[in-house]
Amino acid sequence: MNRQPLLITMVCLAILSGVAAAQQTLRMDHVVVSHTGIGEEYARAIGRTIAAARAVASERYGFDMPETIVATVTVDPKGRTRLFTDGKDRIFLTVRSQRDLRQPRASGVFHLYGMCHEVGHLAMYRPINNHNWMTTPAAEGWAHWLGSQIVDDVYKREGPDLWPDRYDYRSDGTERLVRQFASPRPNETHEGARRWDALHKLVGDRGIMPIFEAWGKTEFDPADPTAALSKALESAASQKDVSSWWGKAVGTFVKKRPKSEFTSQTVSAGQLIGQPRELTHDDGRQAKKKSIAGGGHAVKFASPGDSSWYVTSVKIFGGRYGRSSSRDRFQVWICDENFRSIAGHKFSYAKISYGSPRWNTLKLKPTRVTSEFIVCVGFNPSATKGVFVGYDAKSSGYSLGGLPGRTPKEFGAGDWMIRVTVDQLKKTTEKSSSRSLRMRQWTSADGKFKTQAKYLKLKDDKVRLEKSNGEVIEVSLEKLSPADRRYVRRLQGIQEER
Repeated sequence: MNRQPLLITMVCLAILSGVAAAQQTLRMDHVVVSHTGIGEEYARAIGRTIAAARAVASERYGFDMPETIVATVTVDPKGRTRLFTDGKDRIFLTVRSQRDLRQPRASGVFHLYGMCHEVGHLAMYRPINNHNWMTTPAAEGWAHWLGSQIVDDVYKREGPDLWPDRYDYRSDGTERLVRQFASPRPNETHEGARRWDALHKLVGDRGIMPIFEAWGKTEFDPADPTAALSKALESAASQKDVSSWWGKAVGTFVKKRPKSEFTSQTVSAGQLIGQPRELTHDDGRQAKKKSIAGGGHAVKFASPGDSSWYVTSVKIFGGRYGRSSSRDRFQVWICDENFRSIAGHKFSYAKISYGSPRWNTLKLKPTRVTSEFIVCVGFNPSATKGVFVGYDAKSSGYSLGGLPGRTPKEFGAGDWMIRVTVDQLKKTTEKSSSRSLRMRQWTSADGKFKTQAKYLKLKDDKVRLEKSNGEVIEVSLEKLSPADRRYVRRLQGIQEER
């Protein structure tokens, strides 16, 4: 009898049993710790720290904290130490070994403070679901400030024996923060924390949550959210010096994204000729799918001709995952060729089908676009909520990742399965492409020559361009850069090979 298959089976079962045994779950009041590769004493210390930090954030500062925070701790010997939150109710920690959990003097990592820091992020991100307007000093400075305060209160609740590798962790709280404030050269996180400390002195422990709630409910222009945020702040805080504080903090806290020079223009559906055309780059076959945190799925398009075109709908092949609420929204931006926002449209998460990916059609109020434009969809996902967008197996160079106002990154894995439908007005006053098409930069194939000009027409493989001074020039199509050649071919309706 051949005993080798039996031996292999027994070894495999032993390995699987070891993996199963390594995955453990510790349940405490308001905290669940799922851990692999660490002892229960450290798992329990992590759970106690998060539970105490959650209680401080809720009871002292009045923040709406999750009923249960789930912490996942993983050991990855080949990885690096990482700690982050999904902004809802989960904290994720990865260490190389349990030795990395020792006190900071031995490990170089401030884990106990780090848990309090992540609870600080939860306190902010839950009421301010759309925090894309925040700079790093605003977001990280806040978590650093509140996390430091929480450390002190955790010590009062749990005492000196909280951490298995016992040490006086009060030194990681406000004691350290005060020293950082006194530094002649504070880094951007410390400077942000200093700004939040100044606000706290004005409004007190319970005065910050109403401000966050007001900001969370605010509709704002992503190009410059300052005015809307200022108005919300005034409605939530009555202290006279808060406006002065905001005037000093706004430059540090708020991102300003340049808005398109192209004027947003919308019309009613009845003003269109009713002959929609679908623009697409994907081949209709999903190869993989992806959810993007801190960014968006974007695709470059070109209008079919030389007159005014209006985007009427956006189609997304994807599926929703996780637990989204009726309040959760995502945004579709129509941008110019420089990725600057022309118009934004908000939709409920319910507009995207749950589970298996399928085509989802989002109808827009017809919005006029430039000859070259970009459509960007931002779902602001987390580990427990978001949308997987499909993409095909071959990139044609038109898919991007990023958010309007920032420099996008080319997505080279394939083409996002995002399409748009465009239509034209029933009556158009435009008489020539030189009036409807905007100035753009044209570059020679070798990259040595560049000029600003409007496209007029293509004839006999010669591209006719009108420069800003009115001079009309002709350039051989083959002598233009690949991007310019693609642009001309799209305007002419010439299908490129994939």
